[in-house]
Amino acid sequence: MRFRLEEGGGEAFYVLGVSDGGDAVGLSAEELRDTLEVIRKAAELVNAKIIYIRKAEVRKGANIAEVLIRLSRETLPIQVNVAIMGHVNAGKSTLTGSLIHGKLDDGNGKLRNMVSRYLHEVMSGRTSSITIRLLGFDELNQVVNWGLRDPTDEAEVMMRSTKVVRLIDLGGHERYLRTTLKGLMGYEINYVCLVVGADDGLSAMGKEHLAVAAILRLPIFVVVTKVDKMPKERVEQVVKEIKAVLKVPGINRLSIEVDDEDDVVNAIMALRTARVVPIFTVSNVTGKGLDLFTNFIKMLPPKGRTPSGHPLVYIDDVFNVQGTGVVVLGSVVSGALGQNDAYLLGPGAGGEFREVKIKSIQVNRLFVDRVGAGQIATFALQGVRRDELRKGMVLTDGHPSGKRRFRAKVYILHHPTTIRPGYVATLHAYTVRQAVRFVELGKEFLRSGDSTIVTLEFLYRPEYLEKGQVFVFREGRTRGVGVVES
Repeated sequence: MRFRLEEGGGEAFYVLGVSDGGDAVGLSAEELRDTLEVIRKAAELVNAKIIYIRKAEVRKGANIAEVLIRLSRETLPIQVNVAIMGHVNAGKSTLTGSLIHGKLDDGNGKLRNMVSRYLHEVMSGRTSSITIRLLGFDELNQVVNWGLRDPTDEAEVMMRSTKVVRLIDLGGHERYLRTTLKGLMGYEINYVCLVVGADDGLSAMGKEHLAVAAILRLPIFVVVTKVDKMPKERVEQVVKEIKAVLKVPGINRLSIEVDDEDDVVNAIMALRTARVVPIFTVSNVTGKGLDLFTNFIKMLPPKGRTPSGHPLVYIDDVFNVQGTGVVVLGSVVSGALGQNDAYLLGPGAGGEFREVKIKSIQVNRLFVDRVGAGQIATFALQGVRRDELRKGMVLTDGHPSGKRRFRAKVYILHHPTTIRPGYVATLHAYTVRQAVRFVELGKEFLRSGDSTIVTLEFLYRPEYLEKGQVFVFREGRTRGVGVVES
């Protein structure tokens, strides 16, 4: 059980009454009761608890059960990162506010304003930045935020939770696409929640967000909001449109509509394949469907948390904190990093790296001694000045070097004409964002749908890229994805 919990990132599903071949054999009521008691005692031995049980009778006197087990808190709670995406005015921030505050919206943006970061976002009603809010669950799987004086208090949520879901709200307007791509690429996203307004339907921007998430092979679920404003026929039409788009080549996903509690567990099991897309219909004003969606969020499987590979952090933001010095915010891509350890920081203007020391580490405003892959943390650094840092740099070890030129296999999602040598686009890879020039092509020219090996060159400075790293590039209406070869 301990191995399965570690493998599952702190959570594991057990199915009782099923043979090794998947046949529903069933257990008697007494056998099922005894089996659940054995599992409960085994969970206690490995510092875990049964969080959820669903029972069903397959035939008279024969029962099966699905059991969700979660590790109790050891150091940091289990963490899951969810990107909230969708077109402008779809209701992304309102949905986030409803989950965090446990309240219904007034229809005039009350909840949206409660989670907005900046005044201009409140006034315009549009999210232009990356807003991260924590949704915590305790040992009884109840929402922690709803019992706090301030539901957005990150430190308090972290201290009281055994599991935390980071809701990363990304802008939906086309002018903020670069910020949206930065959030999607730079925060170790585990799942994408695509929000679609029942009034506007799945817009071109929503389709683009869906396509990018599918190309990056991220598990996706869809939430259709504002169902209280539109007739049932309109909602059904929007859901039908979403299902049709999911089937197109390049996305090629199946869908499941979530209408009751049984569908929630089925959606969780299906989501593990990354091929099935659960679809929810909710209203943040009347509360319709919100309970089902909250229960779904509670059971989202975390990513395996066993640190592997060498330490690697991509820096997303840089601060100068009075009394502390230089502090950087970054996502841990692989490995683990510890307080008082020395690492290499770079690349500089010439591709060089320098040694720095980590003085302290915070995760959601809590001091920790160590962080691992999949976590977002702030690091207080010693041995570097604020003006020597920039977004896109990395903390790592070994013998790293910056790349000015690199080879990659690219796939052109859309381009209005043709791409030839000398073409320039903006590349997004983790927190790296810089213009690149297409120096050499494997073909004479590239059009929409083409795929080939190319040589790319950064225009301004070297960046750190690893073989196998996925990136997205864009320019105007042009969109493409690539994988670093060398």
